[in-house]
Amino acid sequence: MAADDSPRVHDLAAPASPRRRGVLQAALAGSMLGPLAACDNSDSGAGQVDYSATIRDGQAAIVQAMGDTDTSSVSVALIDGPRLVWQQAFGTIDDTSRQPAGVNTLYNIGSVSKVFVALAVMILVDRGQVDLDKPVDTYVHDFLMLSPEYANVTVRMLLSHTSGFPGANYNDIFSFQPLPGYARRTQTVLAGEHLKHTPGELAVYCNDGFTMAERVVEAVSGKSYAVFVSQEILQPLGMDLSRFPLAHYPAGSVAHARFMGVDQGQEYVNAYGTGGLSSTPTEMMNLALMFLQQGEFKGRRILSAPAVAEMGRDQTTGVTLNPTPQWKWGLGWDNADHPGLRAVGFACWEKNGGTTFFGSDFFVMPEAGLAVMITGTSLAYGAGALAERILLHALVDKRLLPQLPQALPTTLSPAVTASDAALDAIAGYYGSFEGVSRAVKNGDGSVTLARYESGGWTTVAAGLRLREDGWFSAEGSPRSFRIADSGPYRYLIMRFANKGSHYWNSMPYGQQIAAAPALPAAWQGRVGKRWVLVNEHESSTMLSTDSPGVVLSDITELPGYVQIDGRQPLLPDTDERTRQFMKIPVNFGRDLYELIVESQGGEEWLVFGGYRYRPVGTIPTVPTGTTTAIVMGAEGYSEPRKLSTTATALTVAGARAWRLYDDQWQALKFVEGNGSASLPGGSDAFVMIYGEPASTADITLS
Repeated sequence: MAADDSPRVHDLAAPASPRRRGVLQAALAGSMLGPLAACDNSDSGAGQVDYSATIRDGQAAIVQAMGDTDTSSVSVALIDGPRLVWQQAFGTIDDTSRQPAGVNTLYNIGSVSKVFVALAVMILVDRGQVDLDKPVDTYVHDFLMLSPEYANVTVRMLLSHTSGFPGANYNDIFSFQPLPGYARRTQTVLAGEHLKHTPGELAVYCNDGFTMAERVVEAVSGKSYAVFVSQEILQPLGMDLSRFPLAHYPAGSVAHARFMGVDQGQEYVNAYGTGGLSSTPTEMMNLALMFLQQGEFKGRRILSAPAVAEMGRDQTTGVTLNPTPQWKWGLGWDNADHPGLRAVGFACWEKNGGTTFFGSDFFVMPEAGLAVMITGTSLAYGAGALAERILLHALVDKRLLPQLPQALPTTLSPAVTASDAALDAIAGYYGSFEGVSRAVKNGDGSVTLARYESGGWTTVAAGLRLREDGWFSAEGSPRSFRIADSGPYRYLIMRFANKGSHYWNSMPYGQQIAAAPALPAAWQGRVGKRWVLVNEHESSTMLSTDSPGVVLSDITELPGYVQIDGRQPLLPDTDERTRQFMKIPVNFGRDLYELIVESQGGEEWLVFGGYRYRPVGTIPTVPTGTTTAIVMGAEGYSEPRKLSTTATALTVAGARAWRLYDDQWQALKFVEGNGSASLPGGSDAFVMIYGEPASTADITLS
């Protein structure tokens, strides 16, 4: 999400649960650094453009955005062809050392990493070792899924978000220590899942496609992905600082975010291909220059010119479900023709990226010869809007654009009377990865849109009226809505714009769904019960920012569906499994999983994406006044235990780590190794033990 809450196709970061829909905050630290000596801001050379106006405006906009969103540091770089026009860092790398961020400070660039895995594949295409239109299992021979159509997933589909994979395996994707093997674990998760749509049918943001592309690179090259990218891309491009998080980075070399006022440790993104690279904007300009020079960098050819062009070509022309065709995915690019730059007459390739704590955006304009990269320690400061603003000002300074484009009018199109048919068409229930929404027609001819949360409806937009432009809009709301049919599906389309923007964008907000047959008894018996996540590593950033507990619920007004923790609507297929039924292009159809009930030792466990949950109701209680030995299972899953309400103190020995939780599974304390804690008393508490498979830890309650 951008800072103004308008959606972006974007980031690798996990969809926020209802508890995490607030802002991921980091405190602003330090003051703005002036342009550094390494930055060429002079214009004494013949024919050089004076970009001082662009730089001044960009500096002011970045400082304003950091202050508005409590972002602790931001770094930016801009080039005009081979000329480095601007490089600058703002803020401090952390709040403890107060060390100023510099142009060599590393940032996690998140999904901007997808450009690198696409580039790696295209290098193999240039060498004749990979064919984009061959099935993935041509190269990764042990790739399997439950849907037979998996055999039709091509390498091209992995890189253009058209594979049909459910979405992203978030299990151990973000952590505070390196957790190798993520790509192979993800392949194992996919082997137990069905496709959510026919390969090539639609384009919807999908991290796992790029993780499988990482596996293609490894299988074909015979090298680890990190080694291949380092040898074939980073070293030839002189990106000597850029790296994957295989080990802890040197002290002072990487920016750290803050969350809830606390400095965070180094964030490791274990999904290397889909989001794991750390880099600097200045080094990213070497990559940008290679693209601007059609595959060459300092006289060395990295990629053929046709391969560069193919990466920047719209890959969605053949999809069949495409109600918002302005989204033009490239190979690795979110936008093969960015609408904001196209609106002023220029081609632009763009890739956004986000992690738990970092937000980035990378723009390359092949015709104008410009490129910009901006990255920072939050998702809230609006990297994409800032990057676009910098490029628009640069186009003016370069005299390729006579003036900045005019912002969209603030007044709405005049209202018209909506027919009963128009109101009936938009009214109904809509599903997406975020949950269930409802559009209700009111007696005055307006429409109210609400989202189902915590057992009730929360208004998203009220007073939506049909306008002359065909959209339902309301005064003061940045979003408008209309209906669009594509194939057999009806979508609620959302139109939006950033504050002060000169163009509209739109995407499907949800797919219309109807009431289903009543829940089978097996599923009804699970409604209202709580489960807890047990296969996430203790260093997971998710466990530091969110609760591991989830509840299975139904929707009173929409029978036949269940939800896990208020997320996507799930339609039972058998007593043990839900089925894929939504096909939503672009972004709101991402990360749609099947919910699987799995028997473990006589208990019903839940499997959802890469996560495994065990029922809270069957967790053993540790008695007071004794020492209890906890034996870790062969899988290495964490072991939860309920603590007696009469106990006042807990001691743990022999565990790798442990967390103490209250009765709502909100974390009270995290300890690595041995330790003790006071207990709340008078209410339930839980402890989660982490250790090596088959190891033993002792719990003592007093």
